[in-house]
Amino acid sequence: MREMDKAFDFRTAQTRWYEVWEAARAFEAAPDSGKEPWSIVIPPPNITGNLHMGHALVNTLHDVLTRFKRAQGYDALWVPGTDHAGIATQMMVERQLKAEGTDRHKLGRDAFERRIWDWKEKNQGAIEHQLKRLGCSVDWTRNRFTLDPSLNKAVRKVFVESYKAGRIYRGPRMIQWDPALQTALSDLEVKYEERRGKLWYLRYPMSDGHGEVVVATTRPETMLGDTAVAVHPEDARYQHLIGRTVDLPLTGRKIPVVADSFVDPTFGTGCVKVTPAHDPNDFAAGQRLKLDSITILGFDAKMTAAAGAYAGLDRFEARKRVVADLEAQGFLVKVEDYVHKISLSDRSGAVLEPLVSEQWFMDVKEAAAKALAAVQDGRIAFTPEHHAAVWQHWLTNIQDWCISRQLVWGHRIPAWTCAACGGLHVEMEAPSACGACGDKKLIQDPDTLDTWFSSALWPFSVFGWPDETADLKRYYPTSVLITGYDILFFWVARMAMAGLTWMGDVPFRKVYFNSLVRDASGQKMSKTKGNVIDPLEVMEEYGTDALRFALAIMAAPGTDIAMSPARLEASRNFCNKLWNASRFVQMNLDASITLETEPVFGEAEYWLIGRLRDELGAITDALEAFRFHDAADRLYHLVYDDFCATYIELAKVQLQSGTQAQKAAILHFLDILLRALHPFVPFLTEEIHEDVMAERLPAGEPTLLALRSWPIGEWILRARGGDAALIPRFQEVLSAFLRLKAEQGVDPAKRVAAFCSLLELEPFAEALKAIARLESVTFTSADLASPTRAVAVVAGGAVALELAGLKDPAAEKAKLEKELAKLEKELEPLRARLADDSFVTKAPEAAVAKLRGQAEEREQRLAQVKALLG
Repeated sequence: MREMDKAFDFRTAQTRWYEVWEAARAFEAAPDSGKEPWSIVIPPPNITGNLHMGHALVNTLHDVLTRFKRAQGYDALWVPGTDHAGIATQMMVERQLKAEGTDRHKLGRDAFERRIWDWKEKNQGAIEHQLKRLGCSVDWTRNRFTLDPSLNKAVRKVFVESYKAGRIYRGPRMIQWDPALQTALSDLEVKYEERRGKLWYLRYPMSDGHGEVVVATTRPETMLGDTAVAVHPEDARYQHLIGRTVDLPLTGRKIPVVADSFVDPTFGTGCVKVTPAHDPNDFAAGQRLKLDSITILGFDAKMTAAAGAYAGLDRFEARKRVVADLEAQGFLVKVEDYVHKISLSDRSGAVLEPLVSEQWFMDVKEAAAKALAAVQDGRIAFTPEHHAAVWQHWLTNIQDWCISRQLVWGHRIPAWTCAACGGLHVEMEAPSACGACGDKKLIQDPDTLDTWFSSALWPFSVFGWPDETADLKRYYPTSVLITGYDILFFWVARMAMAGLTWMGDVPFRKVYFNSLVRDASGQKMSKTKGNVIDPLEVMEEYGTDALRFALAIMAAPGTDIAMSPARLEASRNFCNKLWNASRFVQMNLDASITLETEPVFGEAEYWLIGRLRDELGAITDALEAFRFHDAADRLYHLVYDDFCATYIELAKVQLQSGTQAQKAAILHFLDILLRALHPFVPFLTEEIHEDVMAERLPAGEPTLLALRSWPIGEWILRARGGDAALIPRFQEVLSAFLRLKAEQGVDPAKRVAAFCSLLELEPFAEALKAIARLESVTFTSADLASPTRAVAVVAGGAVALELAGLKDPAAEKAKLEKELAKLEKELEPLRARLADDSFVTKAPEAAVAKLRGQAEEREQRLAQVKALLG
């Protein structure tokens, strides 16, 4: 049996143990095991970069839950995988090409796509390596990638059948266009940001020479594409203008004054310019009013030929030129400072352009109704529950989804157009000839699908759908989804809609929305602010177990995590505490003591058994309810306070001189704690388990901690006996001695004589002397008060330290008198309340009992203080 090192070498352990677990196939699902299946899918990280702290949190929680379920006896499957990340990946490779002096257009589509696949093969392993560094117990034999052939088959089936059912269509509609990435985006990929800008007031003369209208706009360059001026139909100021025309400055065109209720009479002058080709609201109004649509901004964010003299100018340069010309010609009335929201690409950060474009759309209203009902009737349960309200709002107001992207990297749209007759063919495989005219020249749509289209199918495509696989039958629906609330609509809702549509059942029974990780001051982490905490650096400095435990103990549902060095240090100290305690146990047990050695129990053992029994039940309940913070906190106190600070100190005597049976109990306790802690700190516990437990296990028991069972219902936990209140009294007396030394300014290491009136604690005299560093402890029922002693009241009695030569008698008396006054003050309202018959007879019984208990406790302490004062 190898002797434990003085310190835990986490860097070596993190690499070694993952290799051991993989070699033992510890994380592979066992569909033929006869166990009840439990499954979860990873939120697939993008292949484009390193794991960030959000990834560290969500994957830690996944792993805690998966290891817990595996230990409970389930056939636990955690499916790993990565996302092709269409936009992000293409951006990265295009940057590389730019640095090489070329671009994707020069390479051509096929060569560019091969270049991205090469990049993917070189970089995907980095993400997988980082997941292993974190200890993720995924089944690597089922590793998936969103562009795998089997997943592409699923995507094509959904697209083709949705198209033939009329749920997918192609047509010109207003979309959000990213001019930097040269692709359409869905509404969910748009972020809105308030910025200081200008509001320009422009004069449009009436065509008949009588009067004018003044419009206000934040984008004056778009006036070149105006095809109407609109007023509210009930705005009395402008009723006389409806039906007349105005001269559009700089263009020579005449445009009508129309009435429509989309106009806000309180904005600007109450007259608004209508540019159907460049504003979503104007586009809708233009369709209602049958207005012309003039495109004056192209997909390159430059002015088109329709912009006349401004053609070819960048949109922002055109703005300056248009404003200057309007001012020079007398059409600019005034300019005001104005704060307004602008739409930005969530991917590139570019200012987006609303443009009318031929795109593919998916009507998801029917699927949204199904997903909404699934939450309402409880088939999908949210934690925290308040996300259900947001879910309902979004799904009730859902719009058609723009699913096409002008990208090379992604799932190619399975649609072909006949070069001869223009016929459209949407099929699983490329047709050999046009079904209408027989021509064989068919051109596939160049666009790819939104990355989230394939991600929506993830919970069932990873199991082989559309094929009827054994995995699909066994592991779908998955048991739970853990993800950030920031992708509730991007991913969670779309998975629910897809699962209910194509599988006829929800994709997961429960959804836990994890917190967001922020910096120590609660600020969102960003490279710009310079407050990013890199989990890889943290794992290198503090150890993976410390990072995992820090994240878990702060992961309270509905609250964000403020990560700080102090929290990481506290978790590292906890890991060190467990290591040192385990090393102490190993050093004091000879090899003949095993988990088959029948232990004997004394008061301390019965007390710790009770603590373990109660806390492990609560920890199990907490994990089932996704209260990871509660489970971690209870484990922390079990180890730190109960096992290390109390039990080991009490057990030191029997560890040094007790029988084999007396020593065996501590081995059982450590074994139980290691098994309970393993889901949170797997590397540390596996290392300790090998050093302390591996050669002491019963026959047939797995030698890897990762394969052992959850420690609830153990025979040792059913043992009952002893005085349940005895150890808590010992803890209170110990705390009182330590507090007295601190209050009196006595050096913690200085040994002084002590006295205690709780005679039942006399068997613990040696433990009190050792822990509190006392010269002696005298147990007596006599009065402890003395001019040379510091006295403290404890439940059921008092303790004292002999401080002759160190103590100020007057100060001690003053302290007791102060406590006497405090107790009298606290008792006054309690006595009055209990003397009130109306309260006692009408108040809830529990409230009265609680108040009586508080009063009795203080009365008892008051009597003790009076006795000490004489």
